[in-house]
Amino acid sequence: MRVVPAASLAMVCAAFLAGCASGADEPGAGSTQTVAPADVTSQAQDLIGPKMPEGSSLDCPDPLAAQVDATTTCTWSIPDGSSIGMTVTVTEIVDDRASLKFKNDDAVTPSPSS
Repeated sequence: MRVVPAASLAMVCAAFLAGCASGADEPGAGSTQTVAPADVTSQAQDLIGPKMPEGSSLDCPDPLAAQVDATTTCTWSIPDGSSIGMTVTVTEIVDDRASLKFKNDDAVTPSPSS
């Protein structure tokens, strides 16, 4: 396991540490800590991307709440037109850092033209 980002890669699962950002401008205004979609995408591409077919791209459109067991869904687009979902889960929060686990779905969604 590496430190910042800590990573453990087993097949298509990985964990890493991502900084949390406040979702509100005013303290006490119901601020929610989140992991930005760009941070989730970047880490997943670095850790999982090498296991994906060359030319695959990843879309993680939503921020991830920095709360244990919070999840978001991303989608890998594969060059042959198929796709596969990936679930990102927060496993722990320590010192404003979220540890994340990535898991690709078990099945690929075939290309619409297949």
